[in-house]
Amino acid sequence: MIGIVIASVVVFIVVATFFVLRLPQFGKAPHGSHKSSIATSPQFNAEKDQFMNAGGIEMNFSIDKVFKTLPGFLIPPKGKSPDSIEVLHPSPSAIGALSKEQTALTWYGHSAFILEIGGKVMLLDPMFGEAAAPFSFQVRRFSQDLPIDMDELPSIDAVVFSHDHYDHLDYTTVQALKDKVGHFYVPLGLGSHLQHWGVPIEKITELDWWQNAKLDDIELVCTPSQHFSGRGIGDGASTLWSSWVIRTPDRSIFFSGDSGYFPGFKQIGERYGPFDLAMMECGQYNEMWKEIHMMPEESAQAAVDLYAERILPIHWGMFDLALHTWTDPIERVTKKAQALGIPVVTPRVGERFLLENAPNTEWWKGN
Repeated sequence: MIGIVIASVVVFIVVATFFVLRLPQFGKAPHGSHKSSIATSPQFNAEKDQFMNAGGIEMNFSIDKVFKTLPGFLIPPKGKSPDSIEVLHPSPSAIGALSKEQTALTWYGHSAFILEIGGKVMLLDPMFGEAAAPFSFQVRRFSQDLPIDMDELPSIDAVVFSHDHYDHLDYTTVQALKDKVGHFYVPLGLGSHLQHWGVPIEKITELDWWQNAKLDDIELVCTPSQHFSGRGIGDGASTLWSSWVIRTPDRSIFFSGDSGYFPGFKQIGERYGPFDLAMMECGQYNEMWKEIHMMPEESAQAAVDLYAERILPIHWGMFDLALHTWTDPIERVTKKAQALGIPVVTPRVGERFLLENAPNTEWWKGN
């Protein structure tokens, strides 16, 4: 009888998992033409059936490391979440009203931005959903107040995604925006999620590292990062992860996506630098997984490697995905950047600013 009960429980778990993973927010692994383009990528290991970082670098999260970090997740340290976040609300009508020579950014927290450049309106890793996880009760935003509601946004010329993790690629956001977006630019394989969610394949451009695409006068280059991907069980590293170079005849911007510190930053800087601005990941780190998430001091050094004139710290401020305190990322990266002599851009959530008037205030000290 005990054996029957155990077997029944196992069957129930397997069946339940099967149906849960079929929910749309989990996306769909590469298939068809997406899979065919992957097979020829130098980043794809056919034997392992997955993408690989340069040099075979992987996140080595052993059982020993799990037990070392478990206490911090069970009993979070004080200061991991802000008491409140003031969110600014720029006028939706102002978005897209700039000349081609002007560049503006609006921060949504974490890695999500509106980028106005070259006369176009672009979204970078637009994660506007309630939670950075498959279900709304998990890893919720510190503030559900969005700078501009999705239904108030104007037509979007392009959306750029760096990889398919939930804090960057959000199902509800794609559903709300897909009909007002002109085109999606993504790393190899990620288009399979978008197509599964109803985005026409002709509106998706998938790129490998070092490949580029043109949007009128804007060049978008898919560049390396050192990270990983996956949204469900068994789909780890099935899609590529990347950083991005976005440049016009007047401006050049680097967007890091997620990455550990690696020689690729120097290579990108030598090929495409200098940059007017480097938007660098500086949050959700830990020594246990520094292979795939930079420490803040490394983020500042990476901006130097890229020959960037300024650094804008991203990937912090809106979600609790690690063990550090809320302000630790911005305080540490600012201190290191100052030591390296590189100016830091620190917008408030929702602050829209022209690149030549980039803000530099310690606003977090008032939250």
